[in-house]
Amino acid sequence: MRNQSTAHVGAVTGGPRAEGPAGRVLDVGPEIGDLRQHPITTLSAAVLKAARQGDRERWAGFAARAGVAPEVVHDAENGTRPAWALPYFEFTALTDAVSALNPALRDVFEVAAACDLILSCVLAGDQTFATDILMQPGSQDLVRALLRLAVTGESVVGLAGPGFAKLFGGCGPFAPSQVARLRQQAAALASSGSPDAWVGVEIAAICSGDQR
Repeated sequence: MRNQSTAHVGAVTGGPRAEGPAGRVLDVGPEIGDLRQHPITTLSAAVLKAARQGDRERWAGFAARAGVAPEVVHDAENGTRPAWALPYFEFTALTDAVSALNPALRDVFEVAAACDLILSCVLAGDQTFATDILMQPGSQDLVRALLRLAVTGESVVGLAGPGFAKLFGGCGPFAPSQVARLRQQAAALASSGSPDAWVGVEIAAICSGDQR
């Protein structure tokens, strides 16, 4: 599904994906099958795992608290079924559980899932995925930092408090072959004239080592 508006994320949706800053990009993303071999899950999986382990819960306990099946939590953590590909109820249930003890994690989890989806779409060659909402003043720095973190593994210390880097510990970097493909696809997106061309500009700069 390239160079055209994409379908809703998830096989079943019961309403808007989320009301936070990442809601729109999550709600108009592609089906996971359209992304072939390129679904990225690193960032959302890290937030989910950190929240679960921070509460000292196993998958079954966290799932019970969220009101979803244990395999939903397990698969979202290991990338078998990314958080951004979940049905509306399951995604919002995980979001509620992640933020239960730390409300600030709600937006972080939503934006992390959206950044995973953005990277997945770019790697797959998509050029339209309605990301302008992620460039609101309240989320710009987080989006840029998380995209860079996923691709390069570069720490985001200082972005959102001392615990933020620990939250994403172990994320990135992409394998060299992924970076090469991402650079190529980002350059094509940047010059495409798409309303989401800014994503290509940002990601191409990250792949080239630009520290802006």
